[in-house]
Amino acid sequence: MRVRPRRAELEAQLARAHRTLDALQDVARALSTATELDPLLELILDKAKQLVDADRATLYLLEGGSRYLVSRYVVGGQVQTIRVEIGEGIAGTVVQSGKAIRVANAYRDKRFSRDWDTVTGYRTRSILAVPMKSHQGQTIGVLQVLNKNDGRSFTVDDQSLLSAMATQAGVSIDNARLYVSTLQKNAQLHQVRQKLERKVADLNLLFDLESAMARAATQEQLVREVLVQTVRATRTCMGAVVLNDLHEGRSTVFCVREDQADELDVQRGVTLEGPLARAARDGATVRVWDDGLPDTRRNGDGRPGVAIPLSGEDGAVIGALGLFDRLDGHPFTDDDVELLRLVAANASTAIKLLRSREANQRNDRMSTIGTLLSGVLHDLKGPMTVISGYVQLMAMAEDAQQRRRYSELVLSQFDHITAMQREVLAFARGERSVFVRRVYLAQFFDELREQIDKELEGRAVKLELELRDRGTARFDEVKVMRALHNLVRNALDAMGASGGVLRIAVSREGADLVITVSDTGPGIPKEIEGRLFETFVTAGKQQGTGLGLAIVKKIAEEHGGSVSASSTPLGAMFTLRLPQE
Repeated sequence: MRVRPRRAELEAQLARAHRTLDALQDVARALSTATELDPLLELILDKAKQLVDADRATLYLLEGGSRYLVSRYVVGGQVQTIRVEIGEGIAGTVVQSGKAIRVANAYRDKRFSRDWDTVTGYRTRSILAVPMKSHQGQTIGVLQVLNKNDGRSFTVDDQSLLSAMATQAGVSIDNARLYVSTLQKNAQLHQVRQKLERKVADLNLLFDLESAMARAATQEQLVREVLVQTVRATRTCMGAVVLNDLHEGRSTVFCVREDQADELDVQRGVTLEGPLARAARDGATVRVWDDGLPDTRRNGDGRPGVAIPLSGEDGAVIGALGLFDRLDGHPFTDDDVELLRLVAANASTAIKLLRSREANQRNDRMSTIGTLLSGVLHDLKGPMTVISGYVQLMAMAEDAQQRRRYSELVLSQFDHITAMQREVLAFARGERSVFVRRVYLAQFFDELREQIDKELEGRAVKLELELRDRGTARFDEVKVMRALHNLVRNALDAMGASGGVLRIAVSREGADLVITVSDTGPGIPKEIEGRLFETFVTAGKQQGTGLGLAIVKKIAEEHGGSVSASSTPLGAMFTLRLPQE
């Protein structure tokens, strides 16, 4: 009779052990597949209640780096949260001690706080709380169950079962946290990579822009490079630059569209409204949805746009740079605005440098024009001397044919003066060229002899002209005539009143036409020998300007040739070489 009840009790214990083992296996399988933290915590709470037949389950996790536990518990199928300080209440004591606690009557235990029962209306009777530990054996939280459904207190077996489950739960939570942390770090790394790629692309754009802007010879070329490369890099439909015109409040607008093969559209004298005008006027960044361009230049209503001011000297606003209508239809981001601000800063600097360079070139040109005019005035003495002599001869000549001959010679000198005028005007326009053509040497030097003869009247100077080549050559006869007059005049000044021999020789050396002008004067002074062809260098001439030889050097170099000088106490010789290839 006594064996039968004992057998029934053992069979009941065995069945309970099978159920417990099955439950733990279910919990292990469920915990091993869970990766997201919140669903995992809900699963732990649900399985903990089932395992020990509890009415409620609560799970506390330590907040990283703090002295607080965050509690999750299930009420009516909903997970709710509370915070408990370490050492406070049953859960705080378990974390502090690292040991499980079983309480048969919660209201008689001083560690129990009734606050949550008061708030929720729940009546806590018995408590079982066990620590949860990580892979490294560190306590990471507490698993707590309340009130067995059969009204009894939690047993040692319940404690063993919940501790076993807490061990699995702690490892699973640790894995889930590690998994979530890995995902977060991967996401952060992806964001960092995207930012780095964006920064590298931005730096490449700025580098390419700087190189392109440095090569730009005109403002229009510079603006085109800025717009083409910026539109392409930012994947926008259109880019525009407005440059302020100080006259009448009108502006020049440059525009590039992504779908028009980088063609630059330029409109001058435009009265512009919209974001570009506001940025150029107010000197502030403008972000809009309406592009604000004239109807003929609009890219559609409701499109995003941003405009950045361009600054000139002393921070004055000289215009604006704008982008309109992203290809993906999204508004411009802060990164886009920051990139555009860097592009605008570089473009502003490039425009300032280009304008400064153009201003310096204009100033240099005006300075050179002054020097050139000085040279023209210097060289006018020759034609004017010849004109004066022939006019006097015309006045005394009775023969009409002779007067006609003199008038032709006077007119030829006016041609030389006109050529000088053309040279100054061409240089003022930035044009520098020589008019090379075929010249008959015999005719050319006969004319030169005739002109020099007029200058030699009243002087004790003998002219010797030696034409070793009487064929043709290619050079600008007006300029070469001018250069030879300067060399002749220098030789006459060197010989002075005592006179001497002026010798001009023409020959070929290889592919060069060589013209030498020599005199029998005292030679070149030592103090100016090394600076002979510099501007305004002269020695011992009462009316000398120091321009004659500098002009000769300039004419020789314009022909791709050279001029050199040699000197002895018996005289000086200048050699002019003109390449004929």
